[in-house]
Amino acid sequence: MGSFRMIGSGVGAKETMKVVYQEKAFLRGTSVPSLTEEMRSARPATPADLDGWRDSLRNDMSRELDDPRWPRALIGVGSVHLVAFIVCQVLSEPVSRKDLRYLAIWFVELVGVFVAMRLLAGRHWIRRSAAVNLAAKLWTTFLILSFNVVALNSLIGIELPWFKPVWGTLSTFFLASLAWLFSPLFFIPAVQMWATGLLMAVLPDYAYLTYGVSWWIALLGVAVAIRRKHPQAA
Repeated sequence: MGSFRMIGSGVGAKETMKVVYQEKAFLRGTSVPSLTEEMRSARPATPADLDGWRDSLRNDMSRELDDPRWPRALIGVGSVHLVAFIVCQVLSEPVSRKDLRYLAIWFVELVGVFVAMRLLAGRHWIRRSAAVNLAAKLWTTFLILSFNVVALNSLIGIELPWFKPVWGTLSTFFLASLAWLFSPLFFIPAVQMWATGLLMAVLPDYAYLTYGVSWWIALLGVAVAIRRKHPQAA
């Protein structure tokens, strides 16, 4: 109530705010200087802060990749993906049409990937590290978008299966995001998947096989790079 009386008597805005802070400090049991320090500490993030955040993220990922289970897990995931897309290639026909068998194969592949990660990377692998958790969220977004382009293509007309080369573009974006966050080495498979998308557009009859083999090579390359950079993971 004291602050309202002072406003009515013509006290300046600065003095009024001081009184309000004093009242809040009294209610919270803190002093005005501590409130001032709290306000100053809530400053906007600077470029140095953001660089520090990224360095911390990279260090966290580096520590996690010392675990020897990660190369095996990546190779396992790549193998599951390769088998699934070889089956898709066998089922593919010259004229594309709606076929629920592909949806079943992709669902089984997704389950197989999670089983492989559970067996090869260990329980709670997604929660052991903040860096791995972030990479997993990006991967989940990539999967959602991959299924989304298939759904869009099906609604527009599956006779021209343009979703296949788009998978290459989405893969490039996913791997490039990992490169910006963790290591420039991820640009190598990112460029590879960009070329894969072009190859799938040029050779549509072998798109499934091309995509499966390319991802297997990419994950195998990442696993080899981890073993070289992290001898503990060998």
